Amino acid sequence: MNQHSDPSRRPAAPSATRSAAQASGLRGLTLFSVGGVAVRIDVSWLVIFTLVLASLAAGYFPQTYPGYALATYFVVGLIATLLFFASVLIHELSHAFVANALGNRVDTITLFVFGGMAHLTEESRSPANEMKIAGVGPLTSMALAALFWLGARLLDALGAEPMWVGVFGYLGTINLALAVFNLLPGFPLDGGRLLRAFFWYRSGDLRQATARAASWGSGIAIGLMVLGALEIFKGALIGGFWLILIGLFLRGAAEAGYHGLVTEQMLAHTRVRDVMVKDPVKIPPDLTIAQAIEDYFLRYGFGGFPVGDDGDVQGILSLRQVRACPAEERARVRVAELMRRATPEVVVSPDESVVGAMRRMAAADSGRLLVLEHGRLAGLITRNGVMHYLRLSSELDVPPHAADAARPA
Repeated sequence: MNQHSDPSRRPAAPSATRSAAQASGLRGLTLFSVGGVAVRIDVSWLVIFTLVLASLAAGYFPQTYPGYALATYFVVGLIATLLFFASVLIHELSHAFVANALGNRVDTITLFVFGGMAHLTEESRSPANEMKIAGVGPLTSMALAALFWLGARLLDALGAEPMWVGVFGYLGTINLALAVFNLLPGFPLDGGRLLRAFFWYRSGDLRQATARAASWGSGIAIGLMVLGALEIFKGALIGGFWLILIGLFLRGAAEAGYHGLVTEQMLAHTRVRDVMVKDPVKIPPDLTIAQAIEDYFLRYGFGGFPVGDDGDVQGILSLRQVRACPAEERARVRVAELMRRATPEVVVSPDESVVGAMRRMAAADSGRLLVLEHGRLAGLITRNGVMHYLRLSSELDVPPHAADAARPA
């Protein structure tokens, strides 16, 4: 059988447990909650779901178990695909439940094209916690592999159709592959987080441990890309491209994980009031979008504005929302109709940490938050503003938490 047509030989989807401040910007639709953890799917997940379904229903099962009707292959392929992604979800939920039990809050899991991601709201508090959170995922996948293999043996003993036995055998194999792949010692894979926990335990320095584990992750990513190129030369085009894409993703994730940790440590003692834009320009809610573009976005050049009158604030209007409004409707639609309302998700206190504000931006999928003090607008904090603050602090060789004190009043 050709490798590119055999889904059981395709690289397993990676799993990642990453801080929300390091999140890659994935946006998705929330499906349901399990134990207080929201489960979302990113649009990219539909791509891999369709590919896996097509590979199973039109490739693997017809070739391995010929003689069935096309509808049967589709039904069996759909069930196998759903059980595969249920396995990925259970893997991620195991990370989330252990993290929550240890005090490292996970509120959201996202399924996307490369597998799943449990969004930790903060780094692990100790190497032991890191090992527990990272290690439970592969152990869960191994347990699922054993259960599916036992199911296959039981169905075979009961005289079930060979293709149904094959479904459970396939799921056992793919769960074992998922466990083995995630145990590769490259951050942010589970194996890389176990390696980081070991380096952290030996050195006592989380930043140094993350840098070393991220270097391993980059090395493994490069290895996967080289292997993918070799597979393409051998004729396995789809499998080779898939390895290259996973390698690119892992390399980017490793770098983002390290830089995210450095950013959090640099901002550990910085408060929102230190970096917020004080007394920001507000857009009246009754303006049309066309007027807002002309009088505010083009005039001031900002990416978003609070919406309100006097001390009252009703929401935020950003460029993303303006772009979503068709050009022919901008003279009719009012700012109040398009703005994001000032709900608790996009509101922060001036005394909250900047790290907490960045996590809230990631969770709210917003590049800016309203800063309210005693119910009135005190300022606006933006992701770009925080990054600019960090760059200036670094260039001036001033610790971020001391930068505000170093500025003239």
